[in-house]
Amino acid sequence: MALRTLTLFAGALAGLVLFAALEGKVRAEPQPALAEQASPKNAYAVPVRRAVHISRQGASSFSTLFETVGGNQSRVLREMGGVSIVMNNDIADAVEAYYGNPKAKLIWVDGRGPTAKAVQAMNLLKQADDWGLSTSDYAVATTFETVPRGSPEYAKSLALFEASLSGEFLMFLQDNYRGRIDPNQLSNYYDFKRKQVDLKAAIDQLSAHPDLMPVVDRLMPSNPKFAQLAAELHWLRSSGQGGDSAANIDKVIVAMEEIRWLPQEFPDRYVFINQPAYMAYYYEQGQLALSMKAVIGQQDHQTNFFDASIKTVQFNPDWGVPQSIIRNEMLPHLKRDPAYLDREGYKVSVNGKPMSSAKVDWAQPLENISVVQPPGPDNALGQLKILFPNPHDIYMHDTPARGKFAAQDRMFSHGCVRLENPRAMAAAVLKTSVEFVAQQIADGEKKEMPAPEEVPVYVSYFTAWPTADGVVHYFDDIYGRDAETLAAISMTTSSRNQS
Repeated sequence: MALRTLTLFAGALAGLVLFAALEGKVRAEPQPALAEQASPKNAYAVPVRRAVHISRQGASSFSTLFETVGGNQSRVLREMGGVSIVMNNDIADAVEAYYGNPKAKLIWVDGRGPTAKAVQAMNLLKQADDWGLSTSDYAVATTFETVPRGSPEYAKSLALFEASLSGEFLMFLQDNYRGRIDPNQLSNYYDFKRKQVDLKAAIDQLSAHPDLMPVVDRLMPSNPKFAQLAAELHWLRSSGQGGDSAANIDKVIVAMEEIRWLPQEFPDRYVFINQPAYMAYYYEQGQLALSMKAVIGQQDHQTNFFDASIKTVQFNPDWGVPQSIIRNEMLPHLKRDPAYLDREGYKVSVNGKPMSSAKVDWAQPLENISVVQPPGPDNALGQLKILFPNPHDIYMHDTPARGKFAAQDRMFSHGCVRLENPRAMAAAVLKTSVEFVAQQIADGEKKEMPAPEEVPVYVSYFTAWPTADGVVHYFDDIYGRDAETLAAISMTTSSRNQS
């Protein structure tokens, strides 16, 4: 385990022991009922895998007649051209590029057998389960163990081990850095720019460093939340306690996968929304400064899992009613009462021309019609909204429906996030006071104020997550997404183990 992350892991594990006496209280939180999935999802597409073909340049077959098999590194390098291993396509490219270079050096063997660096790498791969990964994903061919030294097959078996370990270790590093699966392929509820690892640079660095830790430390998760989840996973597996242990282990493994989709480290200042917890948090200097209840999307209007940056706070917003809401919720009222929108205070326009809702021909294409709710105490967005531009048109906002926050299951919105204390959140992101926010609202005029600096926001979905005290809490898989992630992980492992 990497030195930096090992320290975090040990600290989190110590904290876990400290809170063990509180087990019955902090882990047995009441949970909402498991919800049905909103819609069926397509089968996850595992990465393309192919056979490695290493083309060695400048090798002389005549010279091999005068070389000893067990002690000559150049003989092992020449045998690289005959290895037969299947790897993920991007990893195969990196392995081929490295060993195809005439100046390439062996990384893991010296011609006599595996080096100390190889032992170090193999030990790290054996710890994959501790990182929420699967050790079986990184199986390395060790046929040299059954081949007599000095035999004609020994150099070939070392070449196979060399290439196999390079491929598996690169995959181990890449999986730790960005996760085994691409969340964007799970469903349209995920939206991440997937992190990239320069695999060709990584294998060069593995070759250049006598100690693996500088390379490992750079790519291993370094978020303290990850270390706390790793400690929880160790505790669950070793103690057999923690309520439904098997289900909680799955939740922690999914959480460790999901946190790899986010930045390797959270910034000092950020907003974190955890949908299964129905909570929103604001962090300042890396410490929790504000927390509040949140309302998230209904089953058929699920809130996405993505990250963005808060740029603007809007006071006294109007609400442009989405066409889906006009169609599904307003038209039934209008069929019974054409003046319904007029009486409720909405402003209707047809092709940009203001018009009474009672005079609108609602049989025409809805694309011609806009419905806007003006600012006011009954506005669906309340008295402010916090904007972080994203392709899903999701934002945080106030709401006049305050009673919804008393519910345990808070899936009531059309996808946006309603905040219990929006003025405090607005004050935090604007670096001002709640009193100043109240003054901006008081005149009733719509206005916008840019945040003095952009604030990262993570609209996330974690069914296992550590709170500020380091204790991991569990929540129900309200949208059924953990099951999809676990299925994709299982398919990925099966694909890797077939070859």
